Amino acid sequence: MKKLFLLSIVLISQAAVAQFQVWSNSFDTPADLQGWTTHDLNNNGNGWVQGQNIYHNGTALTYGTSGVLRYSVSLVPTGNAPGFGTENDWIISPEINLEGAAGTISLAAYIGRQRTTHLNFGRDIFIFVSTPQKQVPELADFQAMTVDANGNDIPSPYSIIAGNTNNPFPADLTQFNENLIDISAFAGKKIYIGLWSNRKPSGNNLQNINIDEISIYASSFLSTKDVKKKENLTKITENPVKDFLQIKLSPDFSENKTTVNIYNIAGQKVFSAPYTRSLNVGTLQTGAYITEIYDGKTTERLKFIKR
Repeated sequence: MKKLFLLSIVLISQAAVAQFQVWSNSFDTPADLQGWTTHDLNNNGNGWVQGQNIYHNGTALTYGTSGVLRYSVSLVPTGNAPGFGTENDWIISPEINLEGAAGTISLAAYIGRQRTTHLNFGRDIFIFVSTPQKQVPELADFQAMTVDANGNDIPSPYSIIAGNTNNPFPADLTQFNENLIDISAFAGKKIYIGLWSNRKPSGNNLQNINIDEISIYASSFLSTKDVKKKENLTKITENPVKDFLQIKLSPDFSENKTTVNIYNIAGQKVFSAPYTRSLNVGTLQTGAYITEIYDGKTTERLKFIKR
């Protein structure tokens, strides 16, 4: 159901501009948790997992058909985790590179509830910024964000939440609500995201959550000086791109001398080939890219989205 909500990313507000996908995880398969780390600190076998969404079908909890990042005190729809009153579980993302992202940066999450009695539902997000001194965080770095020096709880300034007055859940428990949070403060950084599930009364840390997708979008990527100011005459004829990048070359270029280079949002070259009207880019990951067209004399750069 998440695809029903993606269009709203394009216009976050009436004054917003187009958003380009920087990073995304759909949690559709177990492989999508590669690079993520999980911590079951109360050792009861319950914690964050990738799997099918769980929802109450009117009679009992059951599995849905969407691949999600799930947290539930139910290990399976027919069983409960022992000691769930002391839950203390973390999941931490791999590195998310926002070095090429600029402007408005938004994290989008697609949240589902498991019961109709869950009206207001969400999760605090803790964000670690990589530094030369400490590039990769430890669990303790995230735990330190949750309390002050005196052991008092610190609420996270970043939360994904759905089901409130402005964003009510649909009646269908198999659908997901989109929520956006502004993380523009992390432009140009490498970050890690931590989600904590606990039974403390404070904080937005309710259990039984299905997260269908988490994505990050930016209003611009790479430096603006890297994009030509004059209007490009070369065109990408179909954008977003699925498997083939279709390029209609400007008459200014010498076709048989032209090279096409593609850069990701971190400025890394990920593709290079002699120009043809249709280039196979099916192996590129989903996200935003810059195409550089060059024939030794003339250069043009165009943005495209790989889906």
